[in-house]
Amino acid sequence: MARAARHSYERRARSRYPHLGATRQLPRNPCQSGVSPRLCVIRRHRLLPLLAVVLLAGCGPDPTTLAERERRAEQQRLLELCQRQRQKLPELLARFEAAERSLAAVQEARYTPTPGPAPLDPEEQRRLTIYDQQIEQDLHEQAVDAWRRVEAERRERWEREHRARKRAALDALNAAALPLRQLHPELLQVGAPPRLNSTEVERFRECSAERFR
Repeated sequence: MARAARHSYERRARSRYPHLGATRQLPRNPCQSGVSPRLCVIRRHRLLPLLAVVLLAGCGPDPTTLAERERRAEQQRLLELCQRQRQKLPELLARFEAAERSLAAVQEARYTPTPGPAPLDPEEQRRLTIYDQQIEQDLHEQAVDAWRRVEAERRERWEREHRARKRAALDALNAAALPLRQLHPELLQVGAPPRLNSTEVERFRECSAERFR
């Protein structure tokens, strides 16, 4: 009797105060709320690529920012290098430029032949007998042949010495370029013979923070 009375009381209490009864269970996810299963699957597939993009953007480094940081770090390194070598650089550049001028002077040199025998004077030849004219002509031809032999030997000797001077001047230029290349390769242009990169040389000569940004 007591149990039946208690159950009857609980039924009346729930009918009068429904909020005191068992609470309504909410679905754990939208797919349990009566939405079509097919529509729920479509929504999930649409969200997956977006979620992947968000995760990659949040975890991976920004390539633009990374490249800019690397560029700034390299410029800072070059500025510090320039400041350390500021006293030494003018001497290295002066040595290179002197060697460059020496090589240019050798390359511009041209052989100067000695004067050959003067041609025979026609007026003088007319005053001579035919026999004397022939003798003069033979002597002149012999003098010209001798001059040509001597001149050929002299020219060959000059060219041989010129090649040696050119090699020596080029060796001196390469030797002067070596410490510049070791200091900062971009101070020199690519190719042979070595040449200064005027833009980079001026930047290192100025050696200001504004030029290394």
